[in-house]
Amino acid sequence: MSLLRGKRLAKMDTEASKFTASVENDAPLIDNVVKVNLAHVLTLYKAKFINLEQTSKLVAALKSIPRDLQLDVSLEDVHMNVESFVLKKTETAGAMINLGKSRNDQVSAALRMVARDYTLILIHEIIQTVEILIQKAKDNKYLLMPGYTHLQVAQPITVAHYLTCYAEALVRDGLRLKDLYSRINLSPMGSAALAGSTIPLDRDRIARLLGFDGLLKNTMDAVSARDFLLEFLFATMIIQIDLSRMAEDLIFYSTQESGYISIHDKFASTSSMMPQKKNAVVFEIIRAKAATMIGMLCSAASNLKGLPQAYNLDLQELNPLIWTAGNNVRDSLRLLGRMIRSLNFNEDELGRGSNIGYSIATDLAEMICVKGKIPFRDAHHIVGAAIGRSDKKLDYQNLRKMIIQEASSSGYSGVEKILPATYSAIDSVKNKQSYGSPNPVFVDPVVKELAKEVELLEAWLNEKHESLVRCAAQLEEEIQQLEKEVRKFGV
Repeated sequence: MSLLRGKRLAKMDTEASKFTASVENDAPLIDNVVKVNLAHVLTLYKAKFINLEQTSKLVAALKSIPRDLQLDVSLEDVHMNVESFVLKKTETAGAMINLGKSRNDQVSAALRMVARDYTLILIHEIIQTVEILIQKAKDNKYLLMPGYTHLQVAQPITVAHYLTCYAEALVRDGLRLKDLYSRINLSPMGSAALAGSTIPLDRDRIARLLGFDGLLKNTMDAVSARDFLLEFLFATMIIQIDLSRMAEDLIFYSTQESGYISIHDKFASTSSMMPQKKNAVVFEIIRAKAATMIGMLCSAASNLKGLPQAYNLDLQELNPLIWTAGNNVRDSLRLLGRMIRSLNFNEDELGRGSNIGYSIATDLAEMICVKGKIPFRDAHHIVGAAIGRSDKKLDYQNLRKMIIQEASSSGYSGVEKILPATYSAIDSVKNKQSYGSPNPVFVDPVVKELAKEVELLEAWLNEKHESLVRCAAQLEEEIQQLEKEVRKFGV
């Protein structure tokens, strides 16, 4: 790499150069590396370390860099490719572009800019998905479905209750990203390699031009810290796990054994051999990507745990994890939202499933406990024993009879006056008194609160977008002012 090696070091071994290069993974950084260089050059000019002519040439060269710049592997990384491009365009002026900065602070800044962009994108996608879940919940507020524990039917719930479960989880995911944003959006620029520079550059000014909310103060920490990357991977992993769990549910609900939902053909595939198959492949890939995300977090943590301060090239291996994670979650959210919107719920099968396995048993135990003044554990045993003796036909009248007999044999009388003549899954749902339960009375306020949280999250998102737009406009305004000075002085 002659651009840096000069006359001090011999040419690097070709295979070793290729092995240590990162150009194959660096393309997503190009735009932000250019912005970092623009802000740095304008700040150098403001501090009078480069003149108007040099600045004009550097800015023009940087702005002419194509977004699809073909990166040369012999130049090792995107940073040296950008510098090489500028040198070819500007000759001697280009030699000043790296004064007061290093690839170390530059890559950290560019990575943080990519991570913050993905953070905002993912919050937007979460908002869209939650709004779909909320609308679907409103449309199915009274539709019964079975609730499971240990993959056994446990108690009756509603489709609305099920959907708002994941809506609430995703809102938390969005709030987690919002909180993380404040730690991502800090500028390392001006830290140079690790110890800052003898050039007294205004670090705050560079930070403002790049849309950062503040500085990473210690220069050594600034260039080496990747905790923001770990947090980003952790936050995105949790989102993907939430989506994976929902995907697993819906795969199960779509099986012929349950038949609770029907997945639209456009989101399913068939078998290469078995013509009758309709496979929920999109949900399967969403589920699989959760494993990928878990592996990426473990890989990143393992990479970082033994690194000495400050910068080491090991960190280069972490860079593509940001866009891999961001793309995985973005695509999964988009597809899952579209699939939820197109889902058809089978009311008959959901009603059948809601009454499987004496799902009302807990309600009956609570009734005889509260109204019959029977200790709950005794009531639990009575109902359990009655179910054990029942004819397994899920006939309420038969179960009621067995419960009365078990209560009597246990020394408790009057149970026949407590248990209603009829009781079903719909009665169970309507009788729930806990806030946040599937009772439609409680679903409405939960939906309203979720909608309010989404509204607040969206307001914050818009504010951050507007802030970045203002900073980008300020950077462009400085470039235009520079061009005016060039025309004025005829440079």
